[in-house]
Amino acid sequence: MKIYSEQCKNCLLSPDSIVSPARRKELLQGCANEQTHFSCHKSTIAGSDICCKKFFDDFGHVSQMIRISERLGMIEFVPQTDTTKLISYREQQLKPTK
Repeated sequence: MKIYSEQCKNCLLSPDSIVSPARRKELLQGCANEQTHFSCHKSTIAGSDICCKKFFDDFGHVSQMIRISERLGMIEFVPQTDTTKLISYREQQLKPTK
């Protein structure tokens, strides 16, 4: 299981998330229901499945998939290759409409 070694600039669990608070709640609930992890959006855009670093730090202990991977020594921390900061949901809401 790959996990980013650092949190991305638009992390789901930060104020700079690109999704609404309601969508964040849905995503986290889905991870809990499925006992899985949250794949960083930057990895999924690139066609990979790399766990969000902040999710791992904050919620890894409740994910069965992460706990099993840890027990089997299958956790691999990888560098964040895309450090581009996208426009956050919060910033999008502040933009004046024309």
